[in-house]
Amino acid sequence: MKNMETEFKWDANTPRAFARMLGAAERVAARVAAPEKLHLRDVYLDHDDLSFEAQKIAFRVRNTDGAFEATFKTRTEIINGKAVRREETLPLPGVTNLTQALAFLNHKKIWKGIEVAGLSPRFEIRNRRQTRAVFFDGAEFELAFDSCEILVCGRTLKMKEIELELKRGAAEKLDALSTLLSRESGLEAMRFSKVKTACALLELWGKK
Repeated sequence: MKNMETEFKWDANTPRAFARMLGAAERVAARVAAPEKLHLRDVYLDHDDLSFEAQKIAFRVRNTDGAFEATFKTRTEIINGKAVRREETLPLPGVTNLTQALAFLNHKKIWKGIEVAGLSPRFEIRNRRQTRAVFFDGAEFELAFDSCEILVCGRTLKMKEIELELKRGAAEKLDALSTLLSRESGLEAMRFSKVKTACALLELWGKK
């Protein structure tokens, strides 16, 4: 479905989790492509009245190796590792820092029916990501290995996760491949998304 993201997430906070998943993918997939490395810095924003929080919207400005974009997603609810959510992305041409990104959004005012002026940072997620294209049963996927730092209230939490996103093909192919990878790797499904974890830390560490 257009502008919908469908993915499966595993908890990678166990020894050799990345190696176990890569080995599993190489055993069950038709082909696993060479890796691509990315450095992501996501700053999550909201209004002072936390209207995005109330609407279960996650709104971020992402810096991917110097390229900026804004994205909103419906808040991820992970059920047995699987997440389905709406995602919309707005390129930010000419933007080189967060201050410029906020100015761009203030000028934009409204985007995709939501108010994007007057936003301020709530937390940041930094991610060293390695991705591989995976081909299985006529479908194409992206397998991402994420080493993250969640920065909240001046404190940092480290976590790792693995994501399998369906890029092309029938939705049931994601179920089939994720089931095989879970069995072959022995990894457990992720219970909470990075954003939900960050929001919980905001509440725990005393900042709303």
